Amino acid sequence: MANNIIKTLAIMLMAMITGTTCKAGENNGNDKKKSLTVVKLQHGINEAAEIHAAFDSRGVKWNEIDCLNWRKDYPYKPEAQFRIAHDGQNIYVEYHVKEDAVRAVNGNDQSAVFPDACCEFFLMLDGEDTYYNIESNCIGAILMQCGRDGGKREDASAAVLKGIKRWTSLGKETFETRIGKQEWRLTLIIPAASLFQSNIKSLDGMTATANFFKYGSRLPKRHFLSWNEVGQAGKPNFHQPARFGRMYFAEH
Repeated sequence: MANNIIKTLAIMLMAMITGTTCKAGENNGNDKKKSLTVVKLQHGINEAAEIHAAFDSRGVKWNEIDCLNWRKDYPYKPEAQFRIAHDGQNIYVEYHVKEDAVRAVNGNDQSAVFPDACCEFFLMLDGEDTYYNIESNCIGAILMQCGRDGGKREDASAAVLKGIKRWTSLGKETFETRIGKQEWRLTLIIPAASLFQSNIKSLDGMTATANFFKYGSRLPKRHFLSWNEVGQAGKPNFHQPARFGRMYFAEH
């Protein structure tokens, strides 16, 4: 029994030293994937700036983006969370981030937002062999594409992107890297119609797989966080739909 206690303490100590991949019991290299139910709101939200207060009043829960991928080379772990809901015709997303620096050099949609302080939502609807990547930097510029794993990806049109409402606590103007403790929020209203390779009548009862990421390839402390673990081997690459977690859009 003493040996088992010592072994357990050693494992806990090692996790503290190296940085746990995810929260204990959720996904620490044992291939147990997280899943979530996207709650349905009985009334829609008109503007992205209203999402935070609406989520608070309706008790929409936060989810941690806390899997530290490729941690040997990128050990920095900022605090990042998301929460999500739908109303049958729209997906509502809120991100909350605390980190040591921010950057927002790219201000146009379909620009390379991922070198900036960036959060990402990847979604594959059940029955489809393509998935969407919706990548948003901290001032709300969006890169959105759809395609197969490892294949050519189709860019969302300007009309599709115009239909996605967004709000950010840092405003819309671009800026160079800001060093020091930073905190920011980003909210999105993604119409079901914006999933441009799908033909969605209603999100009610739909099933999918998905992942969420916190990223910043040109921030002073590069990092690659995810909701569901992506991995430790090879070069950083979030485009791994086999690693997505289950998602269910509630009907009521």
